[in-house]
Amino acid sequence: MNNSAQQNSENIQVLEIRNYLLKPNLTDKFGDYFHSKFVSPMNELGGYTLGEFKINNVNDRFVWFRGFANMKTRFQFLNDFYLNSTTWKEHGKGANEMMINSDNVYLLRPLKGEINSKLLKTDKTFTVVDFYICNSTLEKVIDLFDTTYIPFLKNSEIEDITLWVSEMTENDFPRLPVFQDKNLLVSITHYKDENEFYTKQKEIDNMPDDLKKSMLELVTIHNKLVLLNLRKG
Repeated sequence: MNNSAQQNSENIQVLEIRNYLLKPNLTDKFGDYFHSKFVSPMNELGGYTLGEFKINNVNDRFVWFRGFANMKTRFQFLNDFYLNSTTWKEHGKGANEMMINSDNVYLLRPLKGEINSKLLKTDKTFTVVDFYICNSTLEKVIDLFDTTYIPFLKNSEIEDITLWVSEMTENDFPRLPVFQDKNLLVSITHYKDENEFYTKQKEIDNMPDDLKKSMLELVTIHNKLVLLNLRKG
């Protein structure tokens, strides 16, 4: 089975959203270096690259998604790749020289069950990551999503969406620190192009007043990350 076929059939139970701060004006250079040097070797070892992104009009950020079958395979991969692989030994220094900080990483699991990697590795142009920090209200927010918010999105024909919460199992590779917030809900939504993104965003902004009120009451902090897909499909 080739890398692409294997990756497309992989069920993901652990996801990292990795947001790197680079030296100025290096997003495109780093993205090309990352894709050419690391993606295939990582996929072969079971650390699946499920998205490579830039932020529009930002020249010092590179964001990518890495998925694993489970925490056990994540631990094995991190040891195999960062400690033992010739790929990292040969090219890791080049990547690190372009980065200022690589610690902005969220460790997540699907809200329900597992998610096939093909739902994340999209051929659409825009990907939006919404971070909902819910101080002691996470279960209520999840219920609101189940009963009201997700049906509202689907009624607006926004269906390419997955939901995640923090993976709270201890990070057993502390060399790569991660955020593990027990109050966090994350949604990842894909949009075909700029027109669809802005059209659907207006519909979300105009959600019913009672739903908007409930979201404001239950969600402590809402942050949004709007990403442009560098490697479609």
